[in-house]
Amino acid sequence: MLPFESFTYPFFDQNTLADHPAVVQAFLSTADPSIPGDITPGNKSLYIHIPFCDTLCTFCPFVKAANAGPERVANYLRALHTELRTIAATTRVGAWVLDAVYVGGGTPSVLTVEQIAELFAVVRDCFQLSADAEVSFEFEAKSVDEDKFRALVEFGVTRVSFGVQSFDPATRDMVNITASLEQVHAAIEWSTKYFTNTNLDMMVGFPGQGLDAALLDARLAGTSGIRSVSVYPVDYIMTLPGWQDRIRRGDLPRPADLDERSMMFHAARGELAEHMGVQNMYCFGDPTAPPTRYMFSTLYGGYRDEAVGVGSGAYSIMRGLAYYNEAGEAQYVQRASAGQLPVVAAHPYHAYEKGLVFFPKRLTFDLRDLEVLSLTEVYRPRIDQLIERGFAVTDGDLLRLTPDGELTYSELMAHFFSDSQHRLYGRLVNRMNQQVGQIDDVGWISGHGRQRLGAFNALPDAATPRRQLKLVDAP
Repeated sequence: MLPFESFTYPFFDQNTLADHPAVVQAFLSTADPSIPGDITPGNKSLYIHIPFCDTLCTFCPFVKAANAGPERVANYLRALHTELRTIAATTRVGAWVLDAVYVGGGTPSVLTVEQIAELFAVVRDCFQLSADAEVSFEFEAKSVDEDKFRALVEFGVTRVSFGVQSFDPATRDMVNITASLEQVHAAIEWSTKYFTNTNLDMMVGFPGQGLDAALLDARLAGTSGIRSVSVYPVDYIMTLPGWQDRIRRGDLPRPADLDERSMMFHAARGELAEHMGVQNMYCFGDPTAPPTRYMFSTLYGGYRDEAVGVGSGAYSIMRGLAYYNEAGEAQYVQRASAGQLPVVAAHPYHAYEKGLVFFPKRLTFDLRDLEVLSLTEVYRPRIDQLIERGFAVTDGDLLRLTPDGELTYSELMAHFFSDSQHRLYGRLVNRMNQQVGQIDDVGWISGHGRQRLGAFNALPDAATPRRQLKLVDAP
C-alpha cells in the first residue's frame, strides 16, 4: 500500500506564489465550458464543513474543535451562511444543479434542530438541487435522538452516515471514541427506521489490532442492521503527530507492519462481502444504500465531476482549479463574514486523468473517456500494462479491476499520476514525513523510496506473492 493514499486529486503545489483568492474569484466568474463530444455532464456537489465535536477522536486529522460555546457556534454558522451565498452568486457555481450535498465534519449532529433547519434553508434558497439529489448528513451516536432523525427527514436529508470505527471497547477507548455501544446500536435502529440509505464507517489497522479483531469488527458491522458499511485502512501518515508520538513512547501498542495491515484490510473486505454486496474498494451494501455520491462519484470521480466546499478547511475540486479554505476558525469567520472568499491556496490544473487515478478505488473506468479527454496516447499503454499483469480486464467499454488488482489498488493509483502530479506527490510525502517522522527502521519509514513512486514505476511485480507484496523501490 502507498504510505499516503487518503488524498484528493490533483495535489496542491505549495510553492505557487499568487493572490490565491483573486485566482479563485476570477475562475468562478467564468462559465463552465463544455467538452466537445462529451458523453456525460458529470456530477456537481456541495460540501459543507461543520468543525464542532463533543469530544475529539485522537486519530482524526480533520479540522475540528471541541467544547465550542453557543456564541462561537452561532458566529461560525453566520459566516458559513454568508459563504454559501457568496459562492452561489458566482457565475460558475451559480449555474450548477447540485447532484449531491454533503454535510460533514467534525460532527454536524452537535447542531440544534433549529440550526440544522436554518442551514438547509440557506442551501435550498441559494442552490438548485436535482430531483434525485443525494443529501447526506454525518452524525455521531451520542449527539442524536429519534427526534433529530425525524427532523432530518423533514429537511430533505436522504442519507445519514456515522463513524463507528471499531466495536471493540478497548480500541474505542484507546482512540477516545466516547459513544457507548448502546448508543451506537440505538443510532443504527433510529437511522434505519427513518432512512433507506444509511451507512457506518469502520477502520482497520489500529495500534495493536490483529486479524481476528479486524474480522470480528467487519462481521459485527455487516450484521448490525445498517444498510451499508464503508471500511478504510488506518492511514498513519494522515493521523495526528501526537498519536504517532504516543506509539513511539510506548503509550500505545505497535501497529502491525504495512503489509500485515494491508492483508487485514482485504480480509475485512472479504468478511463484509459475505454479508453485503461489493460497491467499490471501501463500500459494501445493497442498492438501496449506494456509496455517497459526493465522495465516490465526485471527489473520487472523473475530470468532469466537480465539488465546491464551504466552511473552515474545506476543499474544492473543479475542472481546471483546486483550492482550499482557511482552516483557522477565527480567520475563516472574519473573512467569510465579510463576503470574501476565505481561500488559502489555489492550484490551477486540468486533471483529465483523475478518473484513471481513482479507478482502483471505484473498481471501474469508462474507456470511452480515453478518446473524449484525449488520454489515449499517454494512458492506453499504462492500461495495457495493467491488463498484461492481470490487474485489470476489459468488459465492453469498461475497464475492471481484478482480484489481484484489488490487492494492489493504492500502488495502481500512482501508476496513473501525471508526471507533474507525480512530482508534487513526492514533495507532499516528503513534507509529511518530516512532520510525522520515523518510528523505526522497518515498517515506519514513510519516505524510504516510496515517496518517489509514481506514474512510471508504481506497478507491483506480478511475480511477488500477494501476502508478501512490497512497494517497488524507486530508482
